[in-house]
Amino acid sequence: MEKVTSRYSTCTGPSMYPTLRPGDGLELYNYRNNAEIKIGDVIVYPHPDKPMDVVHRIIKIKPEGVITRGDNNNKIDPYVVKYSDIAGKVIAAKRRTRLIDIKAGKVGFCIHKIMLLRKYFVLYALAPLRFVSKILAESKILNIFDFLFKTKVVYVKRNNQSVAILVAGKKAIGKYLVESGEWQIRFPYKYFINTDRLDKDRKDG
Repeated sequence: MEKVTSRYSTCTGPSMYPTLRPGDGLELYNYRNNAEIKIGDVIVYPHPDKPMDVVHRIIKIKPEGVITRGDNNNKIDPYVVKYSDIAGKVIAAKRRTRLIDIKAGKVGFCIHKIMLLRKYFVLYALAPLRFVSKILAESKILNIFDFLFKTKVVYVKRNNQSVAILVAGKKAIGKYLVESGEWQIRFPYKYFINTDRLDKDRKDG
């Protein structure tokens, strides 16, 4: 198999997550003929309507081209990618110091289906848990344990602005969102931290 260095060197956007991540460097294989193209391959091609390139997986092969979808997308791409527009198949992704093989063909298609099941599970099966979590956090019933967490509000400069960060010990567990006027606190601390006290500490600071 011939490996090539392509101008499509960097992945952007979340449509192929977690198979590919923004910032991944892509290594492509140039198809020698259309017979090499398989369902499950991750390919690079120019978007038919926008000045951008797309990195998606083949889910169907037709006489006039291929149908694609991102591993993290709910819908199939609404166009047919012509064979002549395919720049190549992604065979590896360079992520920091790692070189990760990208599965193609039947194995790649199975991975695609697993990613879709994972997405729907997170979206729907966990919805009741997210609802209960939201109610529990908003009720503030567990704020009685706030005293157990030695938290403090510190300020850091970001983009020439002062940002309020919530720290427990040496660990940052939240921040104040100026746009919404609310605290964004990480799980599981969000159940226990009294944000009314935080607002007072922030104002006093």
